[in-house]
Formats: sequence, structure tokens, C-alpha cells
Amino acid sequence: MNSEPNSYTYAVHLGFWTNWSYGAIRGGTITLTRQHGGFLIAFLAIYIGMVGKSFWRLGCFTLHRYLSSGELQDGLHHQRWAWRLMLSMIAWRRHARRPILRLLPIILLAFLVSAAFGIASIFSSHVTTDTANEVLLNGERCGLLSRIKPNNVTAVYSIFKPYHAELTSQFLNYGMQCYGNSSNTDGCNLYTKTHLPLIANPKAACPFNETICKSNENNLILDTGYLHSLKHLGINSSPKDQFQVRVVHECAPLVTDGFTEIFNDTAIGPVMRYLYGKGKDSTYVDRRWTHQAPLNYPYDSNGTGYLQTSRPEYSLGSVGAFGGAAELVTHMQLWSPIPQLQRPDADVSLLFLSAPGIRFSAPVDDPWFNAHQNAGLLYDQDNKTRPSWVQDSAGGVMGCTMQMQYCNPSLSKLSESLRCEPLRGIMDPISASTIPKIFSSKSQLDLVARANDIFKMDTCTIDIFVGAIGAAALRARYGLGRGYQGPLPINQWQLEAEHWVKGFLTSIQDAFVRSANGPPRELDPFLVPPEKNDTAANTMCRNQKIVSTKYSSFNVLGISLILLLGGLIIVLDLTLEPLIACFLKRRYRNHVDQNQAWSAKKNRKHHLYAVLEWSSTNTLQLQRLAYEEAGFGRWEKCVGDNPITLPGEKLGVLNLDDVQHPVFKKQGRGGVKRTGTGLETLVEDSVGVDRKKMEANLEELDIAVTVTESPSSSIAGKEFRDGEKGAR
Repeated sequence: MNSEPNSYTYAVHLGFWTNWSYGAIRGGTITLTRQHGGFLIAFLAIYIGMVGKSFWRLGCFTLHRYLSSGELQDGLHHQRWAWRLMLSMIAWRRHARRPILRLLPIILLAFLVSAAFGIASIFSSHVTTDTANEVLLNGERCGLLSRIKPNNVTAVYSIFKPYHAELTSQFLNYGMQCYGNSSNTDGCNLYTKTHLPLIANPKAACPFNETICKSNENNLILDTGYLHSLKHLGINSSPKDQFQVRVVHECAPLVTDGFTEIFNDTAIGPVMRYLYGKGKDSTYVDRRWTHQAPLNYPYDSNGTGYLQTSRPEYSLGSVGAFGGAAELVTHMQLWSPIPQLQRPDADVSLLFLSAPGIRFSAPVDDPWFNAHQNAGLLYDQDNKTRPSWVQDSAGGVMGCTMQMQYCNPSLSKLSESLRCEPLRGIMDPISASTIPKIFSSKSQLDLVARANDIFKMDTCTIDIFVGAIGAAALRARYGLGRGYQGPLPINQWQLEAEHWVKGFLTSIQDAFVRSANGPPRELDPFLVPPEKNDTAANTMCRNQKIVSTKYSSFNVLGISLILLLGGLIIVLDLTLEPLIACFLKRRYRNHVDQNQAWSAKKNRKHHLYAVLEWSSTNTLQLQRLAYEEAGFGRWEKCVGDNPITLPGEKLGVLNLDDVQHPVFKKQGRGGVKRTGTGLETLVEDSVGVDRKKMEANLEELDIAVTVTESPSSSIAGKEFRDGEKGAR
């Protein structure tokens, strides 16, 4: 069984959900599998490319409207509308007036638009994260673990306890790796926060009666501050259901003089018994002592025997007592502290350290390890000597307290006493009366009650770590080789306490994730799922966030803005030209109807000139003009995007008599061929139609045909009429 958190299989909710870390609007999120997320990212990149193309077309249309002129212009002016700007600038650099000044700004604008949308296409992937994303667990196997549920002692000792021991080791390892070095985040990417905050005060007062601490000013306080249910624990609830929790640890080395006695145990020989209060043994039988450690350990005189014997190891034991009124918690106590150690407002733990057979490479001034007794010289394989020391006494004792409290973040403007319950022990029954005083909302109160159950059942306190894995919980062991301990600093006990507290904080992070996701399948007999009518518990089960690399979470607001703004640009690209043409047609209807009079005003550009020039200079219309000039085809839709010929019309081919100047072969006959649609096209008629009669007919259609008239008069014709005059 692998209990390492990152090795679990997590059941993730796929689809839409609200990430309350960003609020109701910005927090809209959709979670997809990694593969489907890749498809969406690719689509967004392509879509933004399409939007960029439409944006450029709109820019071209705007520039054309601004620069269009009804007067005669040079070739560069007209080739500009083909939008082959770089080629035109190079080709006309010595044949036109100021080609660079006329084209370079537009070229730079084109590069700017291209670069902007290229970058936008790349950064469109930032609606998700490349490495890890916050996802929501679906809570299908939600529940808490209870070792008494299966009523099977064999299962408890063969499945539950080994799992718990492995889990505690993982918590301590995570705390050492992810709480100590922020630059090394490998394996630290499961929880919404890599680590929880922890504030240390190494110069604190004694947490017990000052007579029992070795120092009254060099003790340790480790305070988490206010941990937010959403920000720190990943519980994805709306602001009205959020809460804060604070945990405070205080630790101090304790004096042993006056609290020990030597006892001759018939089974193991002389032992040192510590008298810090009555305890119970494994069979719950009362005993008047708290802990005992062997006194006589056979030290090897020179260390040469270490190769043939088991490696000496630290011995680490613990006892714990819950805070609260004695009459309320007596049934839960395995140890009753002496008056000097009693803290009704806190849980108390004692840690007993001994180092039987261990040699220290230098004197240790740490008040818990405390090794100054000279143990003589040790010899290595080269017959060289090195000094060594052993502990001054059979062992050292450290006392720690733990307190917690819940606070209401919606009352942040009030004082701590009004928005927080008093600090108390984790199992203190007084919480049943203190918590409702600060949480008035039933939903909020129910969620806090569920969170409190998780704290009680699924977190690992200091004495639980020591009870589960013993000396493996010590950091000092990493410097212990073949029974020889490397140098230890004077504050090693503080490093050990901080190490355990970081493991405890990891267990808090994992407890909420594990309760929502469920344990490994082997532990299903110990799983206690929430009742179906327990709304708060089921809500918390379905609203736990983790960080995963196997899924992609997308910001719905970001995607929506990309799609909506991009869609708006595409729609404008498709509709702006016909809308402007329609608007101008209606606005200047009278000018169209009075085309001859308008055409006489040669000093003014026709109001419809820019619109008609834009449509007439697209690729297909230019092709139509070329064929029409060569005398081929009778054409319809001469003002739209795609002109067509009448059925059965055949178009000409190139005349390559001069390969340096290819042209279309001229139609073998001339003539005027008119269509009944749009702006009529003029060609010469070879049938011998009387020109004066033709001009009279054209005047009836308000079309000027003399070579001296403005081009606009032939453009503004029948395509923009209201249909009152029929086609010829």
C-alpha cells in the first residue's frame, strides 16, 4: 500500500464549477482532461488567428475609406489597394512620388497587427496553466477513517496501523522538503498551497509552571496565524461559508531532577522512571510513573564492535493529555499530568529522548540531547583515534502544548475576542458552546463542525508522530552513522519541534483532501461516509480543491472574452462593408436618382465612390473588369464580392504573342452586351447601333457615357437604385 499523497488516484469533477478564490464572476472554471484541454487551446490559437485576419481586413477597409480619391492618381495609389505593400514599395521606389512615406506606415501597422495577434494566440493558452491546475474533487468516496468501524483487531494491526505509520512518515518528509526550501517544489504540487504559514518565536516564556522548564525565556512558540479555509486549506466555499482556524504550539525542555527514580526491572534491568503524572499501560492499567528508559547499555570501548552488532539507535517515546475540564475528558486520557504541567486550555505532550549506545562526535549543549560525558577514544580502521561523548543522563524530556481556535472572517472588523473562540485543546468539549457564538449562519456553523471532526480524526499531532514511528521522527538521525552522531547545534530541540509541527501542518492539508477523495481501496472497511442528509458534510466533500497535472482548468471569463470580442470583430468584418453601402444608398438616394446632375459636379467626389471602388478592386471584380475590357462575357452582380457571367458564357485565354506583356485575347466581335442587373457594363457594339440613340437610352438610365465625365457617374448607377427603372 502506497500512502504517499502524490501517488493517489484522485477523482476529479469534469465540467463547470466556480473557483471562489477569484469570486463568482472571475471564478467561473471549466475542467477538462489534459487531451481535451489541448484541443481547446489549439482551437483558441486558431480562432485568434482568424480574428487577427478579420481585424486586418477591417483596418484595410478603414484605410481605404480614408485614402480613397475620385481624382486621377498614379499607379502606386491604385496598387496600394491590392495590399501587396512590401512588393509595391520595392517596385515603385524609383517610379512614384514618396513610395516609402506612403506605404511604410501601413506596412508597420500590418506588422504590429500581425505581432499583436501572434502574441495573443500564444498567450491564449494562459487561460489555463501549462504545468498544474486547480481542480475540484468530485467527492464520490468521501468519508473519514475510523479504526473501530470494522470491529476487527486483526485488520486494525495489519492494515490500518501500517497505513497510518507510512502516512506519518510521508507527512514529515513533505514538511522537510516543501516547508524548508521554497526553490525545491518537486512533489510539493498537490495542495492549493505548497506549505502553510508558520511563525516561530524562539525566545518565548515557559508554557508550564516556570519551575519545571529548564529556561524561562529560551522556549519556542510556533504559530500558524489565521489559516483561511479557502486560501490555505482549499475548501471551495462561498464567502458566507468560509472560516479561519489557528493552531499554536509551545515547547520547552523540562527539568528532570526531582521527577525521576531508578527502578530495577526484573525483565530489562535498571531503568530510569519519569514521574510527570500517572499513566496507563497498553492494557489501560494504571501506573504511577509516566515513562521509563533503560540505564545499563553496553557501550563498546573503542567502537570496533559496531560492525558486528546492530546500529545503536535513539529511543523516542511520548505521552499526551487532552485539554479541557477534567470531568469531561477523563475517559479519553491515558496520562494525567502533574499540576506543574496541567493546561486546561491546551493539549499537552511529553517527548522522552534517550540515546543508548550512541557516541556524539562533540559535546552537545542542546538542553534536550545534552551530551557532555566523555566516553573515551574511538579507533577507526587506520588505528586513528577520535574522541566521543555520551548523554549526561538516561534521557531528556521536552514538553509541548497545542491550542487551536476557529474564527469568522466575515467579522474581520471586530476584535479577536469577538470574532474568534478562545484558544483550546483540539478535543475540548467546550467547542460545542464556543463555536456557535461566532458563527450565526447555520450553513457556516455546520461546515465548521465538519471541519472540526476532520481535525479530530484525521490530523497527526506531535505525540501521534512519535507514537507511530518513534525515533524515525527525529531529524538528528540524518547525522547518525554506525552509532556515531555528527555535531548537533544548541537549538536542535527547536529544529525537532519545528519539524514535527510542519508534519502536523501537512497532515492538516492532507486531511481535508483525503476526507473528500477517500483513502486507498484497502481501507474501505474503515471508511465512514457522511450521512445522505448531512448537507454540510456532503457539500464539503464536493468542494475540495487540489492541484493536478493530469487535468486542465480554463477560466470561463477569459474564454468568453476571447470568443465574444473575437466574434464581434469577425461579424464586423462580414457586415461592416454591406451595412455602410446600405446606409449610404439610403442616405444618398436622391443623388443616385439625380445621377446626371451629380456627375456634373466634377470638383467633388461621389458619395458612393469609396464604397464602389472598394468592391470593384477586389480580386474577382478586377478579374471581371479585365475580361469585360477584352470583350468577354455578359456579367451580373458587378458590385458584389463575386461577379458571375450569364449561363453559357465562355471567357478568353491569354495572348502570349509577347511573353513579356501577356494580355487577354480580344473577342473576335465587338458590341455592347448589357445585363439586366446591377451597374451595366459598357462595351462597344459591332451590330452598328446608332450611337446617338444609345446615348439617349443611357440618359434615361442616368448613366453618363461621355469620356470626359467622372468615373463616379458610371459607378453610381442602377445597382444602387430602388428598382423603379427596369433593366434594358
